Amino acid sequence: MTVAQLLPPDSRAVRDVLHRNALRTVFQPVVRLEDGTVRGYEALTRFDHQDFPDPVQAFASANAAGLGVELEILAIEGALSRLDDLPEGAWLSLNASVEALLTPRTISLLLSHANRRIAVELTEHTRVTDYTALHEVTGLLRAAGILLAVDDAGAGFANLSQILQLRPDVIKLDISLTRGIDTDPVRTALTRALVSFSESIGALLIAEGIETYAEHERLLALGVQHGQGYYIAKPGPLPYRHIEPLL
Repeated sequence: MTVAQLLPPDSRAVRDVLHRNALRTVFQPVVRLEDGTVRGYEALTRFDHQDFPDPVQAFASANAAGLGVELEILAIEGALSRLDDLPEGAWLSLNASVEALLTPRTISLLLSHANRRIAVELTEHTRVTDYTALHEVTGLLRAAGILLAVDDAGAGFANLSQILQLRPDVIKLDISLTRGIDTDPVRTALTRALVSFSESIGALLIAEGIETYAEHERLLALGVQHGQGYYIAKPGPLPYRHIEPLL
């Protein structure tokens, strides 16, 4: 029996994906809600169904196998390889965990493309334990012109604490607030507060997971200026058209 055969099935699958570079990048547009103008794209990773049925399982399996950062870096490399295919003026958002962002290889990779209108969406796989180190890295990236975005705003206390600590350039409103906001006064109240908060610190607020016309209209009425979601467009290949700069 080989060493590979001794590994858990998910671990073997992750190693095989890394070996074959078996992932692809799709792009979901971020639009101005008022008129639908595309301002940028979020890069998302997809896998062959026989490897992993969804990306959440893929990255969870990679983390469990101690290969999470390696898989994230491969995904970031794949997204950055498409920079020349972006429509003129587009902003590209890349997802990265704190663990990946603190890795020298990730830092070097991002800085090597710092002149290309990039934002990093910080995802939270584990609790942040060293904000000093994280501030050093985010300060370095910002100095080079890379924007910092915090994902899943409103999803929990830890996420709000992260926003307070990092003072991001972009705040992404979690789908748990967007979903059904047109009929829920509590979601409405919290979103209104986040609109005011983002404006007060000069951050751009983007609503994620917009799936209905009613949600779109309610968010717009609350002052949320930008959004993404299946109602607007599903993740897919890049189109080609001129768009306005995001910031």
